[in-house]
Amino acid sequence: MFDKCVTEEEANEVKLKDGKTVAERIVEETATIGEKISFRRFQRITKNDDEVFGIYSHMGGKITTIVVLKGSDGDVARDVAMQAAAMSPIAVNRDSVPADVVEHEKEMIKAEMKNDPKTAGKSDDILDKMATGKLGKFFKENCLVEQDFIKDSSMTVEKYAKENGCEVLSMVRYAVGEGIEKRQENFAEEVAAQMSAAN
Repeated sequence: MFDKCVTEEEANEVKLKDGKTVAERIVEETATIGEKISFRRFQRITKNDDEVFGIYSHMGGKITTIVVLKGSDGDVARDVAMQAAAMSPIAVNRDSVPADVVEHEKEMIKAEMKNDPKTAGKSDDILDKMATGKLGKFFKENCLVEQDFIKDSSMTVEKYAKENGCEVLSMVRYAVGEGIEKRQENFAEEVAAQMSAAN
């Protein structure tokens, strides 16, 4: 269905099993629940014959993950998808973390060290090397394969997959509302603006 879609507009025109388009279904669902629904993003996921999908949906679909594992164990793939839903990794491994995210994290670590009396006097070169070393904790928390496995914290996700003859290749994680900037309400400013307009 979505195999030839590249843009959001193309995806909205895909016909579902009941003959309605995605756009028509969104209008129907919006009318049913009374909340605005929008189709903001999608990703095509493919696999080879020796790979398996792991799919996990949490909180009635508010968080959904799909992982692709090389190997043939669907139970392991589902466990890894559940891990991705629960622990919110931003990438599968270190190589797939965007460079700007790594750089931002490194700069935050350096800023903390500059304010720490133990490291404040160090040169930028030394701080840079120390920050690179401290990135290990960030990767362990945010890379799926480096996280402690939620069903057995004595091993990482990567070790769990390997022990079952699998390798984690890719991951997609979507959460409802993720990436939408919420409007900040400031009541005092709103009142001041209304009083200004009245004068």
